[in-house]
Amino acid sequence: MQFVWYILFFIATFCTQASVTPITEAPLIVGKTLSISSKYIKDAPNFDVYLPSDYHTTSEKRTYPLVVTLDGWLVSEVTNGILSHLGDTASMPQAIIVSVHSHNRFAWGPELYVSNSGWQGEKSDRLEGFSQGRSQDMINYLQQELFPFLKSQYRINDFRIFIGASPTAAFGLHTLNAAPNLFNAHFLFAATDVLGLGYTPDTTMIDAIAKSFEKTPDRTGFLYVASAKQEAERNPVRYTLAKQLREALAPYSKTFKLKVEHIDDYGHYPMIVPGLLNAIGLVFPRKDWDIGAKFIEFTNNGDQTLTDILAHYQMLSKQVGFDVYPNLNLNNNAACIRAIAQRLRGQGRYGEADALFNYWISHSPRSASAVAGLAVSKELQGEASEALTLYRQALTLSEPENTKRKEWLTGKIESLTKK
Repeated sequence: MQFVWYILFFIATFCTQASVTPITEAPLIVGKTLSISSKYIKDAPNFDVYLPSDYHTTSEKRTYPLVVTLDGWLVSEVTNGILSHLGDTASMPQAIIVSVHSHNRFAWGPELYVSNSGWQGEKSDRLEGFSQGRSQDMINYLQQELFPFLKSQYRINDFRIFIGASPTAAFGLHTLNAAPNLFNAHFLFAATDVLGLGYTPDTTMIDAIAKSFEKTPDRTGFLYVASAKQEAERNPVRYTLAKQLREALAPYSKTFKLKVEHIDDYGHYPMIVPGLLNAIGLVFPRKDWDIGAKFIEFTNNGDQTLTDILAHYQMLSKQVGFDVYPNLNLNNNAACIRAIAQRLRGQGRYGEADALFNYWISHSPRSASAVAGLAVSKELQGEASEALTLYRQALTLSEPENTKRKEWLTGKIESLTKK
């Protein structure tokens, strides 16, 4: 009898748990999928667009670099995750990511031979499966169709990063030669052997890239190439190819930054994760992008905090070649205008705080938080009339679902109205 009771209790418990339903449910949206017609690619690919977290709250004056991949989920998901995290922690500029869903990742490389890659077969073997020779179709699609469309729809600046892996890395290397202005930076993974492939059986892609640089020696840009170390151990020619690329581009190192490496502990595709972090560090060096510590320093330099912040970002802008802006409002992070403005306000440094709040408002005019922050500062300074106006403005900007903020703002307005 006791055994039967246990069985009934188990069934009752299971049924109760199975009948529980969520209180709320909504889809998790991280981007959108689009397509445009193309006269260069017969089956025009879909592409995913991932926007930065602050895109819809910032003003038109803010533009973003573009990151492009051709590998679908293989590269796009990790790229969006890492770049979003770094952008939202002030560790690199926020970016717009576009992932083209290639129907065939192997289609877009140029016609290549085994050459000096160390691959199996004769040097004269044509790699018809790995690199199918439709590179110009993709270059035309990007240059004449996709990029103009994206520019017309989104606030994209002229700095473009290409991320490729294995077969699409071959496309990326080819653009350095065939379309040198298509991208400003190339992050190429599982690719040190691809360096040894050649347009002819007796040359390598390194040779072609070197000749291209001879024609434009003042070229600016960034190139990161990496593979798994375990693959280089099995095919040591990868080490030779890495050395040859460094030597070929060394004369141009003043304006063109290069890093080639083999990554330990991760295989052919998993090495993309640590490789991506290292590639980002090439373009956005950690010594300059540890913004949190620098923001605190700026508050200790006297009464010119905003001036010092903007000067630092002007330096970063010159470094990368496009306008970089300070983050306005990050969660749990001191490296943003909101946090420093509140810090200065708490110290009674109202002039500096107000300058920061006004900067925030000018770059995010529909931010209720920015306007409310300035209202608090004005109230603390005894400027009740201006504070009341700002509180009312913040209330009109508040999202309907943010009931706590609306209640707080309503209380502030009622309190100041009674005075």
